[in-house]
Amino acid sequence: MSSGVSYTRSEISQMAGYVPGQQPAPGSRVIKLNTNESPLPPSPAVARAIKEVLQDDSILRRYPDPQSLDLRRLAARINGLESDQVIAGNGSDELLRVVLDTFVDEGETVAFFNPSYSLYPVLTRIRGGKIKALPLFKNGAIYQPDLAGVKLFFLTSPNAPLGFGFSNDYIRELAQNLNGILVVDEAYADFAGNNALNLVGEFDNLIVLRTLSKSYGLASLRVGLGFADSKLIAELDKVRDSYNLDLLAQIGAQAALSDQDYLKKTVALVINERRYLGEALLALGFKVEPSQTNFLFVTPPVGLRAEEMRTQLENSGFLVRYFADPELAHGLRVTIGLRSEMDQLIKAVTEILKFGE
Repeated sequence: MSSGVSYTRSEISQMAGYVPGQQPAPGSRVIKLNTNESPLPPSPAVARAIKEVLQDDSILRRYPDPQSLDLRRLAARINGLESDQVIAGNGSDELLRVVLDTFVDEGETVAFFNPSYSLYPVLTRIRGGKIKALPLFKNGAIYQPDLAGVKLFFLTSPNAPLGFGFSNDYIRELAQNLNGILVVDEAYADFAGNNALNLVGEFDNLIVLRTLSKSYGLASLRVGLGFADSKLIAELDKVRDSYNLDLLAQIGAQAALSDQDYLKKTVALVINERRYLGEALLALGFKVEPSQTNFLFVTPPVGLRAEEMRTQLENSGFLVRYFADPELAHGLRVTIGLRSEMDQLIKAVTEILKFGE
């Protein structure tokens, strides 16, 4: 029998949860371009490595390495760092939570640009932090924000969902001006011209996050990596869940990281198809934001609302991402796919535009 009493913290009762991209039902015949997954499967080395480890029939009944040490050592070696400068997480989303739990007390300020990753305010509210959402542009340009009183700043670079990256000079100045922790969330860095990993040795308040969900094609295994000064990593290590990364994820991630040639192949394909789709949509009258990611943020031609186009594309068998946020509601985010998928999308868009004339 219900007592009518709410047992939920007020912050949780009053907040809206994170809304992930739509997932099609099993067996649905759609072209999925809404959650920025890789257009290619992961390196064949991943399946081989997992199959090999499963030959040991005792492996699944035992706990995995609680610290993911082999994975951390490999990630450090590939990126020119030491293993004590790396932490592994159950996706970079877990690492975002660990960072907040480690460094932010209830009532302290967490800042980020709007628009950026919409999980930041959700995790901050859960932690009891104070949110400071800053405009991404002032007078039409990127600027250095006032960071007085900010305990932690999330910088998505390249930005999601718009797609452009921040220079290392900009990030360096941001770290210097912040009397707190700067988290550079680099989920899409492999598709960009530069990244902030070489700044890790310069700043003791900088954390760079990566995911293997995008360029490595391991979204289903949920593997994230964090890079920072060893003292910060030691504190984060206290807070992460024990056995936070299962054995198959650790093995698969190591195999994917070891095949850097396959990574280069995937990145080259995405960059080429990104250019191809962008040029085609520009020719159809779209505004296409510059992108250093595996997606494009595009604004439909005048007279066609983005939400309406999302619905029409879904009716035509395509899933793209629409955001109701006033800063983003004018456009759509489109994941880069294979050439055949891009051609089908262009054809569908062309038909929609003709119908709207």
